Amino acid sequence: MSILSKTLKLRIPSNIIYRALKDTRLETLFPEFFIGVERKVITDIINKEVSFNTITQGKQIEIIETFKLKIANNNGTVVEYITETKSIEENNIVLESIVQTHIANILFSLLMLETGYINGVLEKEKSR
Repeated sequence: MSILSKTLKLRIPSNIIYRALKDTRLETLFPEFFIGVERKVITDIINKEVSFNTITQGKQIEIIETFKLKIANNNGTVVEYITETKSIEENNIVLESIVQTHIANILFSLLMLETGYINGVLEKEKSR
């Protein structure tokens, strides 16, 4: 099992990040992208921490993701993202690449959430 931890400071209130992490609309709208993937919430502390256990079909890859949200100054949030990975085949470059791409996509999504939030705030101020 490998553990990876990344920390981001985002200019978004923690409740918005929490709601975005818990949102399941993608799974509902595009189920074809989630065939063979089972995702369960294992820890759920509102606006503070949420953990998911994601397992691929055949248990080739199991990822436990924990998002710890800490309030920072000026409506900001520090997100600690901890990923624990278990797989049947240790040191498999293809599986490691899939997991690393998944982690990069999660981090990118959080940054895009911040961009959308900031743009919305700026647009709201501009229209006043």
